[in-house]
Amino acid sequence: MKALLLPALLLLTGCSSFSYYTQAIRGQAEITFAKKSIARVLADPETSGELAEKLRLSQEIVDFAEQELGLPSSGSYRHYADLKRDHVVFIVHAAPKFSLEPHTWWYPVVGSQNYRGFFSKEDAQKAVANLQARGFETYLGGVNAYSTLGFFHDPILNTFIDYPQVDFAELIFHELTHHRYYEKEETAFNEALAEVVAREGVRRWLRRRGEQEALHAYELRLMRRSQIRRAIEESIARLKILYASEHPQAEMRRRKEAEMAALKETIQNLYAGWQQKPNHFLSTPLNNARLNAFTTYEALVPPLQALLARHQGNLNSFLEEIEKNGPSLLAN
Repeated sequence: MKALLLPALLLLTGCSSFSYYTQAIRGQAEITFAKKSIARVLADPETSGELAEKLRLSQEIVDFAEQELGLPSSGSYRHYADLKRDHVVFIVHAAPKFSLEPHTWWYPVVGSQNYRGFFSKEDAQKAVANLQARGFETYLGGVNAYSTLGFFHDPILNTFIDYPQVDFAELIFHELTHHRYYEKEETAFNEALAEVVAREGVRRWLRRRGEQEALHAYELRLMRRSQIRRAIEESIARLKILYASEHPQAEMRRRKEAEMAALKETIQNLYAGWQQKPNHFLSTPLNNARLNAFTTYEALVPPLQALLARHQGNLNSFLEEIEKNGPSLLAN
């Protein structure tokens, strides 16, 4: 799953749940105590050649982000931490059974967010059970990276160190975008902006490295991603009409299930045409919460890409306008 924005300790001050407070402090502390400077890791004779190569690449990527993309690292990604697990955080999304309005949680500093993050999968599963008992649909996903918005020096983690180099660069550019811009209570805008900047960053980084074949493959992947996004958006539009109707719940449930099945088939057919296996989007049953988790990152990508195009690809002037006017730019 894509990177998550979760400034862990700052989210906690004032949280009503003491258990949530303690698990998040414990999780952030684990990362803090596990991290070592990359220089130290590289100097360690026990460090594998593969890890050393990827850590050197990470520094090239961070330098490029700062020097060419105008993204401040704020000291992040200059350390490495091995957490000895596959995911750093588990996130929970929830939505009513007949609505695409996401359930939200309020946090200090960042305001309302449409997800809840847990460092323990068991804690996340307990939250899911509680939400389901209250009648919500849920989606639980593992996350491999998150940003603390520069309040902490986020390290490179073992949870994403093995990503292919393009995905690795895209993730770092995404997270560093949050360091430059973050708007309170505008999750979809923040994440879509990070996606747009990260994708443009990868393009420029690959051109700088002269990797034309990799750039072509990346553009093809983005084109296919947009096809999936359009299929999901079309399905969501139909679901919104359904949920606004006056059909009895039994009929609404039947039509909803048919729509979810049709969407799944559409995406499977797209992947079959590409001669690829479906990605993680279809790894769990589709429901309103799952659709919301996807659109959090993708829904506002097209209008933000159009805005970047109006700036003739000038990333700095694009970001300056974002910093000046924020989400109001997409109001019309």
